[in-house]
Amino acid sequence: MSRAGTKPTPMACLTIGYRDYLMPSDKAMKVAELMQHAIECESNFEGTGYVYTAKDQPNVEFSLVRPSQVRMPKGEPTPVPAPRQRQLR
Repeated sequence: MSRAGTKPTPMACLTIGYRDYLMPSDKAMKVAELMQHAIECESNFEGTGYVYTAKDQPNVEFSLVRPSQVRMPKGEPTPVPAPRQRQLR
């Protein structure tokens, strides 16, 4: 008996500042939503600890990616999400 093929995970490109990240679209949407509340800051060590100076909100962009647009470096496997770790209580 043959198993039905698994459906490819929809991917997205999430841009934060000047860096791009390729990840499953559902996760990228969550990160983009959370980053709406982020403010870039600069940290400096002064005397007894760090001081954080608030700056601007980062540029966050989200765009869907077709499977044909994804290319992995030679010899690298297609990205597969890491298995979830079970937490001990």
